[in-house]
Amino acid sequence: MSNPALRCVVSVSGIRGVVGESIDPLQVMGLSAAFARAVAGGGSVILGRDSRPTGECFAQAAAAGLRAAGCSVVDLGIVPTPTVPIMVAELKAAGGIQISASHNPVEWNALKFFNAKGRNVDQGELDRLIAAYERPPADLWQRWAGVGDYRRDDTAIGIHIARVLAAVDVELIRRRRFTVLLDSVNGAGAVIAPQLLARLGCRVVSIHGRPDLVFPRDPEPTAANVAATGAMVAAAGADIGFVQDPDADRLAIIDECGRYIGEEYTLVLCAASRIAACVAAGTPGAGIVACTNLSTSRMLEDVAARHGARVVRAKVGEANVVDAMEANSAAIGGEGNGGIIDPRVVWGRDSQIGMALVLEHLAREARPLSHVIAAIPAYAIHKEKVAMDRAAVSASIPRLQAHQVARGAEVDLRDGIKLNWADRWVHLRASGTEPASRIIAEAPTNEAASALAAAVRAAVGAAVATGH
Repeated sequence: MSNPALRCVVSVSGIRGVVGESIDPLQVMGLSAAFARAVAGGGSVILGRDSRPTGECFAQAAAAGLRAAGCSVVDLGIVPTPTVPIMVAELKAAGGIQISASHNPVEWNALKFFNAKGRNVDQGELDRLIAAYERPPADLWQRWAGVGDYRRDDTAIGIHIARVLAAVDVELIRRRRFTVLLDSVNGAGAVIAPQLLARLGCRVVSIHGRPDLVFPRDPEPTAANVAATGAMVAAAGADIGFVQDPDADRLAIIDECGRYIGEEYTLVLCAASRIAACVAAGTPGAGIVACTNLSTSRMLEDVAARHGARVVRAKVGEANVVDAMEANSAAIGGEGNGGIIDPRVVWGRDSQIGMALVLEHLAREARPLSHVIAAIPAYAIHKEKVAMDRAAVSASIPRLQAHQVARGAEVDLRDGIKLNWADRWVHLRASGTEPASRIIAEAPTNEAASALAAAVRAAVGAAVATGH
């Protein structure tokens, strides 16, 4: 007898699939047991989940697998993904598992694994986990005396909030008495964000703040999905709107006029706040580093240049950005999907520190968000999904390099292929979370960015993908 064959998407950012089709409780139990033996080594493991209807079932399966393989389980219940690695560090645990498919629709679920350092497992750890899963299940189970224990922990949210508050100028933010419209999409953010914002002196208008209900819409915080939320921001007279994804690691922003400014600006605003604070504390601009990935807007360079700070780019993926941050002692990092990484709080994406840093920046600027945005050099960014797997992307790279669309470009092959020009760029890469690829283009206008993406799509003979 063996564990069920894996039919899901497997990467260091998580093992995910459609519940009942490509991922099921038996796989969850087996994968958790494999993690216990191959990565956690029988120590204690922090367990959390987002608010999906299948989350409780999957968490129970994960707890069973962990305990049967000899690990003690500390169950946090519904918490944001970043709360899990925070508690790994706080309790000096051997690792952590978050049950969440992040921005994917409700029919999806996933396991996100963290090592003892509170980081996403690396490729070597993932390989050992999969190898352990593929062995006979009997190799994983402990005898009766070796089964791990189980306990609930309700301190995690308070600890997470305390870390965020320690990282910003709380009194500066409180003096502004911001009105914030918060859309937590009935996800894990609903258990922490209202409390955090209240501690920052905000009047909170909360919508979709019921983690006991299903997602009210497609949960990815894109412009199309949150149009109704934008109208509510303006109607409420709010200074800003914050939109989280189901596991509260990503943050999108809406200005006081109800205009969706998107996720690309999240990192830009947070970096502006963090860099300004570092300079105010006496750090020379040249000694300040912000890290991001190859697919994030060049607005970050423009904002960093105001203080002489430096931007370092890495391959797409939270783990790659974290590695670059650690190597360069970065003050702030993140990705253009609204994921903010502040190492003072957690070595991972966290919308909670994102909200606090944005409010700190607005308080320091003392002007409306729309005015702050207008002062940042604007680019148009176009993102699309195409029906190409990783092998197809690799095979298309020589063809794209030789194509006329690449004429005059600086070529970066660290992650798929990125073509850079003085005023625009385009990036084709395989997704690490879905069986598809992405084309991201940035240019001075929407038309130019869209045309650049279309030219690359035509050059490699790809079709636009549908679905998630």
